Amino acid sequence: MSESTAFVIMGLIANRKDDTIMDSLLPRDKDEFISCLETLKELEKSEFETYSIVKNPETGEHYLRYFLSHINLSEGGRRDDYDHFLPIDSDDVLGYMFGEQAYRFPENWRSSYLRSGNDNRLIPFDPSENYDLEEEAAAELAMLEQLEQFKQQWADSENLSAEEREKLTKEYFAALEKILKQP
Repeated sequence: MSESTAFVIMGLIANRKDDTIMDSLLPRDKDEFISCLETLKELEKSEFETYSIVKNPETGEHYLRYFLSHINLSEGGRRDDYDHFLPIDSDDVLGYMFGEQAYRFPENWRSSYLRSGNDNRLIPFDPSENYDLEEEAAAELAMLEQLEQFKQQWADSENLSAEEREKLTKEYFAALEKILKQP
């Protein structure tokens, strides 16, 4: 990411009034960030995944940490490690520690968090834009249905005049427009 892109992201983050957690999530150096953390409790560990509660003792911030190790077979079996840090409130820390709150990734990670890539950076990520897409999916299915109907009508239109074909096409586009205008 270029420096100017990072500043644009930081500006967008700073301008979001409705998400105070995102305000504290700024791009940062992964090693530097991790070096400041202490693990309070390991919640779950397997060969490829680890969930733990970590804390920055200097700032008092708590995070739910999800560590994933991925074997990239297309790269000769190279291991790629990814870190995700979900900011959590002090009250939630106890809920996670005592198993009262679900923590599995991605289904329980619906608020903004820091995530890493193949470099040494942590960048903010807002997953909310990827959820709540049911309306868009329904509209897409409705549009596909309209397309199938139009294709069938067009295939059966050999005996129709040019005006009737034009009317058929206009009706098809009007139906698409109606789908797009639905909330």
